[in-house]
Amino acid sequence: MRHTLKRQFSNASRVSLAVSALLLAQSALAQDFIKGGQDKFTLSVGGVVSRLDTQVALDGATSSGTLLDNESNGLSNSTSSLAVSASWRFADRHRFDLLYFGANRSGNYQSDRDITVGDVLISAGSSVATEAKSNYFLADYRYSVYKTDAVEIGGVLGLYGLDLNYKVTGTNLAGGVAKVVSASASSTLPLPLFGLSADWYVQPRWRVSSNLMGLSAKVGDIDGSVRVLQLGSDYMFARNWGMGLSYLHSKVNVNVARSDFDGQLDWSNNSLLIYATMKY
Repeated sequence: MRHTLKRQFSNASRVSLAVSALLLAQSALAQDFIKGGQDKFTLSVGGVVSRLDTQVALDGATSSGTLLDNESNGLSNSTSSLAVSASWRFADRHRFDLLYFGANRSGNYQSDRDITVGDVLISAGSSVATEAKSNYFLADYRYSVYKTDAVEIGGVLGLYGLDLNYKVTGTNLAGGVAKVVSASASSTLPLPLFGLSADWYVQPRWRVSSNLMGLSAKVGDIDGSVRVLQLGSDYMFARNWGMGLSYLHSKVNVNVARSDFDGQLDWSNNSLLIYATMKY
């Protein structure tokens, strides 16, 4: 009888200790993670894979440029690079957000028609080389018009920037002699944005976020439209460290009349970002 009671007491003690340890662990975890909407600074670094669909026309002083479909003319429609983003919550309902990544491509093709780039004519049958180096940045200010421990909805005032270096080189054959001609443009196109953002804090360690921004207007020497959609989620494995996954769609369709870029730009980008994130 004494042995039976001793075994029962021992088993009960083990169960009690296990339950206590589990409750303590859960309590510690619940207290340790930064609550949704309470982080002050976030830095994320990772990789981005982009699929591009781009058309560019460079006008010259005396002629209109041919609208070139880059992906049909030698450039790969996919690329990958480093991506960096940051967020600073400088007050309870106020945030600044930044995102940056790049995409560099080059390719060659045999032209089956005459094309005009700037004031340069590249004849049909010529070998054509295209270089497109682009850097993207997205900066925005967000004010949370509605905020609870689970949901945060805000208005967004943003700036979409496309820093583009574009060059087309052709080798014309005239009388059996090869002549290399080229035209290029290099410019940063800043485009303002307005929109909405939403964050759902599923639990302190897990967030789902989205934002939609856009504008269609003539702003200075840029006339056209831009839209940006972001969907993402991040999960914290420890108080300050986690991982995230985000989808970004951007679409720019503008006519530009500037000294460093005169022409038309139709630029579509669908990107998947995977990153490590640090929160404080």
